[in-house]
Amino acid sequence: MEHKSIELKNFRKDDYSSFVLGGDVSATNTSLSIAGIKGKDIEPLFILRFKSQEMKGISEALNETLKYAADKHGINVSKACLSPAGPISPERDFCKLTNVPWAIESKKVLSETMLSSVALINDFEAIGFGVPFLDEKNKDDLIELAHPGKKLPKPMPKAVKGIVGAGTGLGKAVLFYHEDKRAYAPSPSEGGHADLPVADSYEYELMQSIKDKRGGEAPCDYEDILSGRGIVSIYEFMQEMEEFDRNDVSAEIDKAEDKAAAISKHAKKDPACRKAFDIFVRFYARALRNMALDIMARGGMYIAGGIAAKNLGFFTDGALMKEFETNHSMHNVLKDIPVFVITNYNVSLFGTANVAAYFPELAIKK
Repeated sequence: MEHKSIELKNFRKDDYSSFVLGGDVSATNTSLSIAGIKGKDIEPLFILRFKSQEMKGISEALNETLKYAADKHGINVSKACLSPAGPISPERDFCKLTNVPWAIESKKVLSETMLSSVALINDFEAIGFGVPFLDEKNKDDLIELAHPGKKLPKPMPKAVKGIVGAGTGLGKAVLFYHEDKRAYAPSPSEGGHADLPVADSYEYELMQSIKDKRGGEAPCDYEDILSGRGIVSIYEFMQEMEEFDRNDVSAEIDKAEDKAAAISKHAKKDPACRKAFDIFVRFYARALRNMALDIMARGGMYIAGGIAAKNLGFFTDGALMKEFETNHSMHNVLKDIPVFVITNYNVSLFGTANVAAYFPELAIKK
């Protein structure tokens, strides 16, 4: 099967006590990684990347990865965890991928591969299980956002952490420290569908515009703004209000297949695109602030998703953190909560490897 192999580091097999397979299965790519376990550390060693739309199922790619590990590195792997883009069954044994014409069935995987156990977790669970393995001092893992006055508060050990990530939709997860495992584990959330807060008449009109186009009586939720389609909704609302003259950029965006990407491309120079991102960041800050207060996230808040990682300038210029601290009663709490942007695109592979290695209760076994 056609794939791209990516060796992440030079390593000695004997440096690790065991190896596990972790996988991120999206509508575009399926990335399968072998990670080495060293004490409580997890180190992804290499990745095999497949085109999801060209696959007929997951087993062939798993077998290709297991064969690559054995033939090239002399590594045998029996435990795996996969993070597919789709709803996981309550029994964690089945997932019909949302935008891929095949499903993952744990028992079938175990019968068609040499694996002895496989766990299925959702995408934000994978990020949550991966966050504890990121290095706060390494900008390739995390970038800490400075509070007003350039303050960088320290996370409180073992305190609750929160994750908010905008991409195709908006995901959230809460990380709790488990004393028995001496490790963090996430609790999934559907908080991206909580009601959208608005602060003035302009934002109210924006919300009404989105609601009118969507139809129905239900209020707008966070995901209506904090997503790729949300960026487009903000931009189109400004066009409807004739806030900016049309130009070559607006004509390009009208024709673009991915309008959110086109708006992002011009956000630093085009005034309309810039304002769309400024509004987007303002709502992002509120989502972070409200979740931080809901869970008292003294362990830190983490921003996930490709939109933030690819547009860091809008998150590091101070506007987000100023809005994050804006609260009449709890400013003194918010100013002591650290906020990070996740910049390591392999965070889900850390998370799936973590589950495969240390959370056997989540797995289906042969």
